Amino acid sequence: MSGLYHVKCPNCGNEFNVNYSEWNSLSDTSLGLIFRWGPYSFSVKCPQCHKRERYHVTPEDAISQEGQPQD
Repeated sequence: MSGLYHVKCPNCGNEFNVNYSEWNSLSDTSLGLIFRWGPYSFSVKCPQCHKRERYHVTPEDAISQEGQPQD
């Protein structure tokens, strides 16, 4: 389950995309280090308010490179 996921910050409401991998923690130039908590859970800092939050996703939440949900 690696791919691009669209998430919403619960603190400020900012929506952004996260490139997440179930196998390892990644870094992103705009988001910093993405900490992997499990195959469906990670934490990342919001690029707007800079607060770190934990997000839970499923394979169905992945979006394609064109921004459309994957089937």
